[in-house]
Amino acid sequence: MRLKRLRLHFTGTVQGVGFRPHIYHLATEMKLSGFVLNRPDGVLVEIEGPAEKLDRFVYKIKATLPPAAAIKTLARTEISPVNNCQDNLPFIIRESPTAGRREFTIGVDNATCSACLAELNDPADRRFAYPFINCTACGPRLTIVNDLPYDRQRTAMAVFPLCQACLAEYNDPASRRFHAEATACPQCGPRLYLCDSRGKKIVDSEALELTRKLLAEGKIIAIKGLGGFHLAVAAADHSAVMRLRQRKNRDAKPLALMVKDLEAAAELVKLNPAEEKLLQTPARPIVLLEKKSSNCKLSSAVAGGLQHYGIMLPYTPLHHLLFAAGLGPLVLTSANLSDEPICIDNQEALSRLNGIADYFLLHNRDIVVRLDDSVAMVVNKRPQLLRRSRGYVPQSIALAKPLPAVLALGGHLKNSLCLIKNDKAWCSPHIGDLETPKARDFFQENIALLQKIGDCQPKIIACDLHPGYYSSRFAANFKGKTVIRVQHHHAHIVSAMVDNRILGPVLGLALDGTGYGSDGHIWGGEFLRVDESGFTRLGQIRYFPLPGGEKAIREPWRIGLSLLREADPKEWLEKARRLKLAPSAFSDAELERLLAQTLNRPLTSSMGRFFDGVAAILGFSQTAAYEAQAAIELEALAIAAGEISPSLRLLPFSIENEAGPEGLDYLELNLLPMITELVQLILNNHQRGDLAALFHYSLIYALMSTAEKLCERHRLERVVLSGGCFQNRLLLAGCRNWPQKSAAGQKINPDLPSLKIFSHNQVPTNDGGLALGQALIAARQSRQKCQ
Repeated sequence: MRLKRLRLHFTGTVQGVGFRPHIYHLATEMKLSGFVLNRPDGVLVEIEGPAEKLDRFVYKIKATLPPAAAIKTLARTEISPVNNCQDNLPFIIRESPTAGRREFTIGVDNATCSACLAELNDPADRRFAYPFINCTACGPRLTIVNDLPYDRQRTAMAVFPLCQACLAEYNDPASRRFHAEATACPQCGPRLYLCDSRGKKIVDSEALELTRKLLAEGKIIAIKGLGGFHLAVAAADHSAVMRLRQRKNRDAKPLALMVKDLEAAAELVKLNPAEEKLLQTPARPIVLLEKKSSNCKLSSAVAGGLQHYGIMLPYTPLHHLLFAAGLGPLVLTSANLSDEPICIDNQEALSRLNGIADYFLLHNRDIVVRLDDSVAMVVNKRPQLLRRSRGYVPQSIALAKPLPAVLALGGHLKNSLCLIKNDKAWCSPHIGDLETPKARDFFQENIALLQKIGDCQPKIIACDLHPGYYSSRFAANFKGKTVIRVQHHHAHIVSAMVDNRILGPVLGLALDGTGYGSDGHIWGGEFLRVDESGFTRLGQIRYFPLPGGEKAIREPWRIGLSLLREADPKEWLEKARRLKLAPSAFSDAELERLLAQTLNRPLTSSMGRFFDGVAAILGFSQTAAYEAQAAIELEALAIAAGEISPSLRLLPFSIENEAGPEGLDYLELNLLPMITELVQLILNNHQRGDLAALFHYSLIYALMSTAEKLCERHRLERVVLSGGCFQNRLLLAGCRNWPQKSAAGQKINPDLPSLKIFSHNQVPTNDGGLALGQALIAARQSRQKCQ
């Protein structure tokens, strides 16, 4: 019998996911000899046996992968046999080397699996009620990794030597914890304990029981979780929720909820099968779900007047244990002050959360990598990530072809970074707004993390075109590197193209709040012909002024006044007074001067700011407590209203031909006629909810009609949607459904040509996805310069 030996090199998500035990089981079962080991660049297998068995072995590896594993590449080489016809040589798992070319292949942090949950709830199991139970299929991964390859000695678990029972499982190929690097038990693993607000330990063995009691009493508890701390209060306790808001300096922004299970979620929100599936994925994101109309016992301060709750299910053993004794829904929000990163260290939490948390539920396992909860929604049965972090990072994104290494620094709000190397892109965890020193420190932490992941320090740095962004200014710190500045909306569209694995040219519809334009104005309502390396602006929403510049973002009434004046220069002031649009403290003369001034009055085509202005005209709050608050409340009102009355016709608009750059055939979408008609309907006492819905459906018609004209003129068939405005469900659904029907369910025009519409899925449509587009554009442009 002729023996054959193969060397197999696997890359992909093959470390920390039970891949080596999987290989071991197959080889042992098939009586093959050899070894498997983790390497910095993946997993290496040498396998020896009869030739026909080896082919079947390779097939079985791919056909029976562990749930969390994914093979990206397999290099197969035949080498000389070493068995010398001895049939009894074993197959072993070898110790992993540290030297060599590195490739980050660690898995994501996954929710507790069903097998571990069964043990957690079994009084006869030695890990009964142990808050840190895990196995090769679940538990911490990236959050505990110090270095690669992924072995215990290079994780936060290195300080917890395995007891004899755990070591036996770790070395037992028949065990679910065979080479589970984070495994532990009450005898040898991390411990849980409860402290008061000064950090004095109160209790350890009864920590969970006392925590439940304190939550029921309305206390705010800081809980150390998987990727950082959360602040928890009982969601039904209105005074506790209000106290949390006041202490956290979070006046109005909605708060996330955790509920015991799917049944508990169904008591609060409407659920379709796609949403149920997303809630229960191993990533366990926060999912935005429509509230039930029935009277809810939760505090009204959880999500204000919005139509959706952000809900997640338990994803750590600690969460499951908290809910085991009948605990109701919890507010579970990131443990930080506004605009600061989430806390991860015990002493850091005790210091930064002093005056916020009443008690601290701590443990002694270090969190190495800071990871916020991911956020997602489902539109048209299709999941869309809005924040990409725990459960999704560090999964790589496949690129169409190999590219030069690039580090992209993202934008200023909802910041996230991206590194590309060869045919992979890695997005960093969510960082957030770069407004505070701590947020900027976190930004720099993630630069180091990505460079570790890619095992490279790219010579090309990509950043936003805006010169005032912290991320753009930081690019100057990379001495001797090539810095490529990328236009904001070009990056948005290319990010969505990568997310959908399509190449240009496409028509990009980029709608957001702020992006620095090539002409120096503020863009945000753009129709762009886009490919991976360049773009042409084919159209835009007509410019309008922002009185007071950035102040108008915080005071949307300024934008409402500006739109009113642009639409009706003669009677705008009288109508503004009838609408009670401006604060009463402003005299007519002061309002005239405010809108007539030339300083600090930039022009913008921003769809996000247009939403703010319409919300102000419809009577929403004169000030915004958080980004896009007015627009979010406008959407909520429109969703609550449902389909518009047949007596209301779509609001008017005009598509105007303009002389574009270098004589280009150029379209300008003028939405000001909508403002004129909307104001008249308000003054005629039409219901505000009906008008909010009418505005959304009219806007969809205006945007997609413009897109169709441009596609016809420029022979384009695909429209790509990106930008923060597409977090609006009505807008996204209406544009994606075009032209079959509007989001209102009304037929538009059956004779219109069919366009292929693309939007985001695994990469955020907001500025959290910006860096991916920046990186790809910079890599393409760099390659073109070298050719």
